[in-house]
Parts: sequence; structure tokens; C-alpha cells
Amino acid sequence: MYPAPVRPARVLAVMATLAIAFNLLVEAAATFVSWARYDLIGSIIDSPLSADLAEVNDNDQLYAFTGLLQVGTLLLAGIFYWVWLFRVRANAEALAPQVRQRRGRAWLIFGWIVPIVSFWFPKQIVDDIWTASDPQQRKPGGLAAAWWITWILSVFGSNLVGRFLLQSEELSSLQTAALLEIIFFPLTLISGILAIMVLNRITALQAIPRPMQAPQYPPHDQGAFQQYPPNGFPQGQPQGQPQGYPQQYGQQPHPQQQYGQQQYGQPPHPQQQVPPQQNPY
Repeated sequence: MYPAPVRPARVLAVMATLAIAFNLLVEAAATFVSWARYDLIGSIIDSPLSADLAEVNDNDQLYAFTGLLQVGTLLLAGIFYWVWLFRVRANAEALAPQVRQRRGRAWLIFGWIVPIVSFWFPKQIVDDIWTASDPQQRKPGGLAAAWWITWILSVFGSNLVGRFLLQSEELSSLQTAALLEIIFFPLTLISGILAIMVLNRITALQAIPRPMQAPQYPPHDQGAFQQYPPNGFPQGQPQGQPQGYPQQYGQQPHPQQQYGQQQYGQPPHPQQQVPPQQNPY
């Protein structure tokens, strides 16, 4: 049973999982293309006169196409992941408001793309969400750490590939870029699998039933209310009339009258005596 502010994230987790898996399939296909490219460039370096220009042209087009697919599927997976991340972050704040979220919601997006801080801000965000999602508020263990380490290494490999592609005036640079894509693909694959495991684990933690907590009301200001003694009348106030009882102008308060007594301020009624009647006989 979810508390009222919590919205289930299972559907978003499934969509993010499928998007990441699709990106990993594209990465695997691009690795085979890079392998063929590495062999082709090696054969051209060994014997330039025996190179098949049609084969080279086809490999260039296929390599460029798989590169576009890599970027597109990575962007798609990132969008689904960000949507899921915003949902579980809102749920974490509702489930455990006492757990401090070290980064604001804007960093859920900018933490991944701003240089320097992108090396630890996303990990802190996921750690805080994990801790708040756990009913026992346990910190994430080795799973989240392994995911983040492999992710950083795969990003480092992608940057190396980009640097060698920018120096594509020589065939050796193109061959080195293709080799780096082959070497760093296992890290990309492991990082994607661990990311799927982390997001599904957080989603499962938030789906654990929790007892409903009574609403917490702010304490009342003790000075705003007047304390009354046990008899129900404030000190210094006559007991015959509660505080705030309207009085007519000039009228003095009168004490409480006991049952059977005469009213206050009225003279007593004299007892009437019956005169004796004379006997007419």
C-alpha cells in the first residue's frame, strides 16, 4: 500500500529498462562494425594497392550509421532514465522526508552533463534516493558502486574514441579508434546491465508496503491559549459567571445562588398571618 503522495514507478522502470537494453544491442552491433573496420584498415595499411574502394566506402557508411544509432538510442535511454529518476526522487522525498537529498532537482539533469561535477553528483543523487526508498534506510552497497565505476570508465573510453576520430587524417588514428571501441564495449555492456539492476532495485524498494503514519501537526503556541484551573474558571473571576459572560452596564456581578434561597437584592417576604374569625353564635 503506497502512502498518498507516492506514485508507482514500475511502468517507467520498464520503459527505461527497454531503452537501455536497446542501446546495448546497438552498441553490440557497432562493436562488430568496428571490428570489421579495424581489420579493413589494417589490410589497407599493409598493402595499400590491394584495397577495395567499394568495400571501404560501404564500411564508412555503415560505421557512420551505427554511430548515429548509438547517439540516438543513448539519448532515448537517457530521456526515459531521467523521467524515471524524477519520479523516484519525488517518491523518496515523500517516503522519507527526514533523509537529506544532497542535490536539488535541477541536478538530476545537469549533474550528468556539467563537466567535473558529473563525476560524483549523479552517484550522490542515486545514493540518496536509494537510502530514502529503503524502509530501513540502508545505504546502497557494492551494486551501485560497481555501476558507477563501470559507467565512468566507459565514458572515459568514449572520450578517447572521440579524440582519435578527430585526428582522422591518418589511418592509424582510425584503426586505434576502432580498437578502443572494441576494448571498452565490455565496460559499456556491464555498466548498462548494472544500471538496469540499480533502477529496478530502487523501484522494488519503493513498492514495499509501509504502515501508514499518523499526520504530524505542528505544536500549538502555548501563549495563544489561556490555561484554566480544574474548576473551569480563570483565576480572579467570580465562579457565578464565566469569563466573557455579557453584563449590563452598571450591573454588579452576583454570587452563585443556591437552590431554595431568595434572590439577591430582594427583601424577604414576611409571612402572612390569618386573623382569628369571631364565632357568630
